[in-house]
This record gives sequence, structure tokens and C-alpha cells, in this order.
Amino acid sequence: MIEHSVELGVSFVGVVLGLVILLVAEAVGAGEVVIAAGGAVAILGVAVLTAVVMRLPEPADSDGDHEHGHA
Repeated sequence: MIEHSVELGVSFVGVVLGLVILLVAEAVGAGEVVIAAGGAVAILGVAVLTAVVMRLPEPADSDGDHEHGHA
């Protein structure tokens, strides 16, 4: 996961920055374009985070069982 730390950091900053823009713009009564831009930045951050998580390898099972549920 260390090799993906830059992507994870960028996505986290994108989500936080987008939410800050969105909330501050809504609080001060900014135009719809600014509010939409904040939402778009937050969604883009979530998309990058999703892409990074999808590329992570699955953890190896210690007992060799590849089922995710327990009976």
C-alpha cells in the first residue's frame, strides 16, 4: 500500500477540498457554479480513491480458503 500513498493522498485531499469548497460556497450563498465545482472536485476525489482501491491486491488467506464468508 506504500506504493499507492501518493494516489491515496491526492484523493483524500481532493475529497476534503471539494467538501470544503462545497460547504463554504453553500454557507456564503455563492453561485451554483461554485457549488457544483466543489461537488465535482469531491466526486473526482472519490473516483480516484475507488480506482486506487480497485488496483490493490487481495490479501493472502492464511488457511488457503478463498471464501469471504463464514459458514
